Amino acid sequence: WITEFPVEVDYDLVKNGQEKFGIHCSPCHGASGDGNGITKRYGMIATLTYHDEHRRAMPVGEFFNTITYGKNTMRSYSDKLNPENRWAVIAYIRALQRAQYATPEDVPPQSRSTLGL
Repeated sequence: WITEFPVEVDYDLVKNGQEKFGIHCSPCHGASGDGNGITKRYGMIATLTYHDEHRRAMPVGEFFNTITYGKNTMRSYSDKLNPENRWAVIAYIRALQRAQYATPEDVPPQSRSTLGL
């Protein structure tokens, strides 16, 4: 699997990914990617979290493949998300993962004092 994004990851890409994630992914995976989407209330108990060690280490190419072709109970989303939008969703997933596991070192030095760090 490829490990680096083949597109430039910038604010616009991540913002697009947030929008597409909210439409296509969050119903199952939850708004934070924790696997607790609305479908869980209706009996879908096998939705995966993006925040376990395996998925945080998963190459971006494997995410792309899963979105493109589906895997296990997840169907393909290639008819809903073109390749650019798939990369955008993956960039947003990476942002969610980083937010869940942020450390004080992730905060820019000039902002640390406002957070009491």
